[in-house]
Amino acid sequence: MAKKVLLIDDDVNAVKYLSVVLDENGYEVEAAYDGREGLQKIKDWNPDVIVLDVMMPKKSGFTLFKQLRKDDEFKDLPVLMLTGVAGVLEELDEESEDTHARPFDSLREALRKTIQEMRSEGLIKPNMFMDKPVEPEAFVNRIAELTGS
Repeated sequence: MAKKVLLIDDDVNAVKYLSVVLDENGYEVEAAYDGREGLQKIKDWNPDVIVLDVMMPKKSGFTLFKQLRKDDEFKDLPVLMLTGVAGVLEELDEESEDTHARPFDSLREALRKTIQEMRSEGLIKPNMFMDKPVEPEAFVNRIAELTGS
């Protein structure tokens, strides 16, 4: 029986791309395009692993992750978090004309604060993080590791 992977990402093209990659490697794939829809599909579909984007409308990936870890039914569900933030911030910092000012330090600090809050609440961090764009072979290897397949 194929392992079930739920992709939760507001980027339609990323979902299509990752769905094809997973499907070609024998996984059953379902998609959700925001955190609220993702939570409902987790409850309805019972996936083996969740691939969760960090930045989404309606409910961010971190918010959904925290909610899952506090729920006894889903606290052990493996989660791979995807983030395009690191690469985007580096690129924008490089484009900054003032080499002494890093205009996106506040966003970095907000992400650090969120992770610290999760730790202080006793929440286990996500099983894995991956930066976008995702390299197909590395992505499939991480999913295989999380699903034990």
